[in-house]
Amino acid sequence: MYEFITNIILHFLILMIIPMTKIIVPSKYHHKKKVGIFFVAILLSLILTILFPVHLSNHTVFDLMYIPIFICFFYVHKYTGLCLLFFALIYRLFESDTSDVFLIVNYLVLAFIFHLLTKFYQKSSLRKKILIGLLFYIPIASTRMIIFFKNQETQFFIQALFLVFVYALTLILIIYMIEMHQSHLLMRETIQAADKLNAISQLAASIAHEIRNPMTTVKGFMQLMHAEQNLTKTQIQYIEVSLKELERTNQMINDFLTLSKPANNTVITFDLIPIIQEVTEFMKSYAHLSNIQLQCKITHYPIYIDGNANELKQLLINFIKNAIEAINENGTVEIEVFSLKNKVKITVRDNGKGMSKDELSRIGQPYFSTKTRGTGLGLMIAFDIIKKMNGKYEIESNEDEGTAIHLYFSTSDSV
Repeated sequence: MYEFITNIILHFLILMIIPMTKIIVPSKYHHKKKVGIFFVAILLSLILTILFPVHLSNHTVFDLMYIPIFICFFYVHKYTGLCLLFFALIYRLFESDTSDVFLIVNYLVLAFIFHLLTKFYQKSSLRKKILIGLLFYIPIASTRMIIFFKNQETQFFIQALFLVFVYALTLILIIYMIEMHQSHLLMRETIQAADKLNAISQLAASIAHEIRNPMTTVKGFMQLMHAEQNLTKTQIQYIEVSLKELERTNQMINDFLTLSKPANNTVITFDLIPIIQEVTEFMKSYAHLSNIQLQCKITHYPIYIDGNANELKQLLINFIKNAIEAINENGTVEIEVFSLKNKVKITVRDNGKGMSKDELSRIGQPYFSTKTRGTGLGLMIAFDIIKKMNGKYEIESNEDEGTAIHLYFSTSDSV
């Protein structure tokens, strides 16, 4: 019994390598480096759990390669999980007896289901994730128990049942620790973003007006100079460039002032469709200047939502403008509006340069922009408007393929 308990504790500590690695890896590391270290920890735990199984008897051993494979599928990548699974199964084929064929079939079936459930799992709540983990552990545990009874070792039934229970608790604990760590990181990022936003707001409130006053004076004199008749082409060019830069600076100040404004909590019920049509027509001239086609597809009339119509216009203009500027020339920006059950989905899609995964993870942060002269404040404002309207957004992007921004808002029941 002492050896049995010792083996269980050893197995538990081996599996705890997985969440502890996730927690102790510094957050400042690059994403790929963190994923690589996490995968090494999962691989190490898998190898150790296979090499040092719990011997219940001379014929029956328990290891739990299920947990490392499950975690790899849903917290690293599904294809990496497949590779890890095949590694474990190849080891089984060479080292185990033929009775493990049923277990191998179980894992292959589960791998296929895992592949289908990856996105659903990632969007699920903590409770659902734990239930999914336990649900798919049942056939693995059942197969082990069938083998156990087949070997006619019922005298060890209590120990076997205890093992199944301990491993289930271990799985719950690992999922909980990883999810809590990710939740903590997300909360910390949210607090840091709020701190940055607060600093920007204070900066805007203190200096924006002071900057605008002398800048307006300079702009006025530049416009007067531009109206002179005896200027050379070079002088005219310099003045026009200066006026453009002043206008760009003025737009940046407007963004700062928007961030520093108190939140406008005026909420009304309005028809979304006229807003979409108005913004589309307004932005067509801007798209035409860059030889970009701006198309709008609406599948349902009318669609009522609750919120601030002017703020919605602002965020749509921002997204469409970014989509146009992401295309070099002769591209297409599509706006699609779909009516879903109790929701509306607005998609702004372009076939521009797209974004890398690293760029996509930083979208919405202050001072980050994929444009050479961007500040990132426009997207911060847009995401803040979505939040105030109790909406959600998703961004899909691949380099050289384009970007799609999906916005989701609840439709109004009061109309």
